[in-house]
Amino acid sequence: MPNDTVTHSILKAKGPLLAWEEDTVVQEVPLTIHYNREEIATLLCSPSQTEELVYGFLLNEGFIRFPEDVYEIRHDPLDHLVWVEGKPCLLQKELMSKRFVSACCGKSRASFCFANDVLMVKPLTSTHSIPLQEAYAYGDFLQSHLPLFQSTGGVHSGGVGYEGEVLLTSYDIGRHNVFDKLSGSAFHSGLSLENHVIFFSGRVSSEILLKVAKMKVPILIARGAPTDLALSQATALNITVVGFAREQRLNIYTCAERIIV
Repeated sequence: MPNDTVTHSILKAKGPLLAWEEDTVVQEVPLTIHYNREEIATLLCSPSQTEELVYGFLLNEGFIRFPEDVYEIRHDPLDHLVWVEGKPCLLQKELMSKRFVSACCGKSRASFCFANDVLMVKPLTSTHSIPLQEAYAYGDFLQSHLPLFQSTGGVHSGGVGYEGEVLLTSYDIGRHNVFDKLSGSAFHSGLSLENHVIFFSGRVSSEILLKVAKMKVPILIARGAPTDLALSQATALNITVVGFAREQRLNIYTCAERIIV
């Protein structure tokens, strides 16, 4: 398992005093993905859960639909390269065309501006609901189960829950990578997320909301704030968005009927 942190010597100030200390910071690596011998993207990410990240990215971008669509994955951890052999994708050039994706969600989207979003994102029909106390528990889980965040302050994290049980977790320097890792983990293990909950440490942008919609998850619980475009999309796609979930407090922004007392 890769080491997600490195140690740096820093000059730390506290009031009028300065002192040299050793500090722990998170690693950031550029992971370049090739699909059927074509370079399709470079993701800036944490060096852990690489295979899950690749599966989730290919699934959410429309390259694959089933686990058997991936024939082989080869990973060079030293040069941060991944080669995937898989089912031919007829729209491969149109879907990606060597897009570069940053750690902080890349280019912001004013609407569904990529063809694969329009094709893959549909309004959800799930009527799944959860008790309010369960929502509180997911919001608090990240705060109490985040040793890497507590030691570095440099990663986002998330998880998948069902009936109060945490089934999957992930973390990464990039918000969108957290969701791709969760999606890839569920996809590879054959877990359907249609009646599950995703909880997340950060804010909810429109791109994050689209990730959730592609995963067909009806409830998103975040410790941060949503944007207005994300809420507009959540209403149209029938997704419950909960924000500022921490310490027995939260805000329910859309589709409130899924959170019950």
